[in-house]
Amino acid sequence: MDDVGGSGGGPAEEVALPKATVNKFVNEIAGGLDMRLTSETRELLAEVCTEFVQMLSAEANDLCEADKKKTITPGHILRAMEKLGLERYQKDVQDDFARHKEDEKHPKGKNGGWSSMKASGVTDEELQRQQQQLFEMARSGPAAAPPPAPPPPP
Repeated sequence: MDDVGGSGGGPAEEVALPKATVNKFVNEIAGGLDMRLTSETRELLAEVCTEFVQMLSAEANDLCEADKKKTITPGHILRAMEKLGLERYQKDVQDDFARHKEDEKHPKGKNGGWSSMKASGVTDEELQRQQQQLFEMARSGPAAAPPPAPPPPP
């Protein structure tokens, strides 16, 4: 599959991962290791990440076509990893995928969704109490009561 990201018989188009995504990933890793990276290093990492995704996708696509399927499944990705000698990472990928599927089951709001609410450390009972207090304030009018105290920092 030479035409990764292309649209048919023409030459392959330049494909790259979003810089913000790669930078976020790099910052998380580098920050945890207490190191700084030059912009050239960041660019190189972005190119390597893009190449890796293209290589894995191409291999998974070949396996998908061999199975006479039109949609690449997680199983194709895992088999492609094995074929590329990356089987030692399969467990981590499976765990991350399971976590992703679990996260998808919960509705997400504008401000980060259910996981940030759980991470705040505020109990369901406290949230319920604050909600009732807000309802009472709304029924009584704007000057009826002071706003609820903000939750303690996590």
